[in-house]
Amino acid sequence: MSLKKSRERMRIYQDLRTKIFNGELGPNQKLVEISLAKEYGVNKIHIHEALTMLENDGLVEYEPMKGFKVLGIQKKDLAEIAKIREVLELALFEEFLRDASDQDIEDCKLLTERKIAFLKAGLKQEAFKETTATFEKIYSCSAMRRIVKMLATYREYISIMITNAFESPDDVSRTIDNSTLLYNVLNTRNYNLAVKWIRIRYDNAITKLNKMFQ
Repeated sequence: MSLKKSRERMRIYQDLRTKIFNGELGPNQKLVEISLAKEYGVNKIHIHEALTMLENDGLVEYEPMKGFKVLGIQKKDLAEIAKIREVLELALFEEFLRDASDQDIEDCKLLTERKIAFLKAGLKQEAFKETTATFEKIYSCSAMRRIVKMLATYREYISIMITNAFESPDDVSRTIDNSTLLYNVLNTRNYNLAVKWIRIRYDNAITKLNKMFQ
């Protein structure tokens, strides 16, 4: 396969994957290959290959004589991803708190302060950007490339949670409290405090999942 064809396939795969994760393509929705080929302006074979990749991810299903349909994201899948992230993040933070330079720590503290300020101002999307920047900074400092790659694979999980977060003042208040705890983790490089912070993140994730699937 040529590099151009490979890029086209990945572009379509990533776009459809994102639409499934954010709910734009809902469960049981039909994915008509001819229509998608016209929409993306590509040969039908690129669509079929992208859909096959999504099938391997467990996001779509092929039915003989009917074609592909969206399976979507199930609560149990997101709960499993949340647990995986909890374990991996804990390993990553232990390394970061031990080995990061003072400047790297200060950079993350500043991003966390900015996130708290944005949350207090009601600027949720800006706060999300600071969250993303914080984790990207921590990931970039890690020597554990396999863990970083796995966490990046589940990046959509964070987007889902952020999209469905901040539904009430209590949600915002809880996020501010947890971000303040993160600042204290960074300021003290206290691993036990990091364990508490990540545990709260996981508990909050499950709470948001329960709201999503009521």
